Amino acid sequence: MRGLLFTIVLLSTAIAQTPSQNRFVYDSGFGQPKPRSVAYKRLIEPLLAVPDYGTHYFDDGAADATVTCPHGCNVDSDIGPVPAVAALMKNPSIAVPLLIDCLSDGRQTSLMFDGNAMTRPMKVPVGYVCLDILMSRFVSEPIAEYPCNSDGLGACLHSKFYFRPDDYTRCIENLACIPRPWVSSVQNSWRRELKTGRLWKAEHHPKPDPNL
Repeated sequence: MRGLLFTIVLLSTAIAQTPSQNRFVYDSGFGQPKPRSVAYKRLIEPLLAVPDYGTHYFDDGAADATVTCPHGCNVDSDIGPVPAVAALMKNPSIAVPLLIDCLSDGRQTSLMFDGNAMTRPMKVPVGYVCLDILMSRFVSEPIAEYPCNSDGLGACLHSKFYFRPDDYTRCIENLACIPRPWVSSVQNSWRRELKTGRLWKAEHHPKPDPNL
């Protein structure tokens, strides 16, 4: 037994002394530590430091609450998204893979979800903020239904590409939440579409049908 304990101590010491390859590792909730790149640190992690996004998420309504248009996408306003969000709306070839990697990130932002009969008001994990930004870019098939007359959270998005802001559990105030299994399933769906190239077909609304 003593020999086994000594071996465990040695292994723990070696892991702790492993050099800089893991310097961007963080623990998303209580799951496995996940390595993040320099680009992730530069573009995604600023979302965690935003003090006020200018909006919040709620179940009732027209599904128009988004960090990409905090004052409403149909409102003539000179106030755009906060800089951290605006940076992720540029250069999609770099930003989109990072946003997809972000979906399972359970660390909490300042952004609120109002809750409902089942869920108390909560700070939204950064993974859902990244999903919001993706939803704002990919607006037609094969990701979203178009045309669409639905309302509410996730309106128009095909179900396999959407999870709710409360699809996380064991949230600890100002720390992190654990993504539920469905979050990983949705993340894998996004990754498959990106890998095949089909994702980019959903970047714009199709041209209107001239016969309508």
